[in-house]
Order: sequence, then C-alpha cells, then structure tokens
Amino acid sequence: MQKTDLKTKKLDNISIWLSGFCVIHCLALPVITIGIPLFGEFFDRHYHAIMLFLIIPISVVALSRGFHNHRKILISGLGYFGVVMILIGGTIIHNQYSALTDSLITISGSVILALAHFLNNRTDHHHSVSCK
Repeated sequence: MQKTDLKTKKLDNISIWLSGFCVIHCLALPVITIGIPLFGEFFDRHYHAIMLFLIIPISVVALSRGFHNHRKILISGLGYFGVVMILIGGTIIHNQYSALTDSLITISGSVILALAHFLNNRTDHHHSVSCK
C-alpha cells in the first residue's frame, strides 16, 4: 500500500470520529443546555466554529486524496455534499432557524460525511494501465 493511502485512511478515520462527535453534540447539547444554561450557551457558540474549523479542511484533504487514489466521484461527491450540509447547518441555519432544524441538517450532513469517509476508507485505490 502506498504511503498516501495510509495518510488518506487516517484522515478518513479522523473525519468519521469528528462526524460522530457532531452527532453526539447535536443530540446531547439540548440536555446540557437545560441543565447548565451558562455552560451550554458558551459551549454552543464556540463548538460549531471549532468543529467547522476541524471538519472541513480534514474532510476536503481526505476526500481529495481518496478520489486521487480510487477515482470514484460518487464517494467524493457524497462527502462534499455532507461537508456543505454541515457548513450550512452550522452557520446559516444555526443562526436563523430553530435548534431542531439546525440539528436535523447538521446530523444528516455528519452521517452523510461519515458514510463517505467510510466508503473512501474501504475503497481500493485506482490502478493505472501500467499496474496491469
């Protein structure tokens, strides 16, 4: 296996975990917010910015490297669609719509992104004509 393939798999695994943390955040934060209003308010404002700062660059690099290796546009397209959903959910929808709408869009994007990274991680790399 090539060195870039191992890096891509590691980035995919990190992205899967980060997407999972997004889902946990969206499901657990309302409970935390009810119990500890001050902490919930602070955490909610900064959590989205931190997660977007981590998820977007890592996912873009992993999906791009994966596409370079396996040449399957559907996997990369699915991942980029998930990134866009998370980005919109964590910014525009988070600021202008209800928490339920925000959570639905963000969780859906996180699950789609995690699926794309899983597929990206499990797909064999593309063999050129010279490999055959």
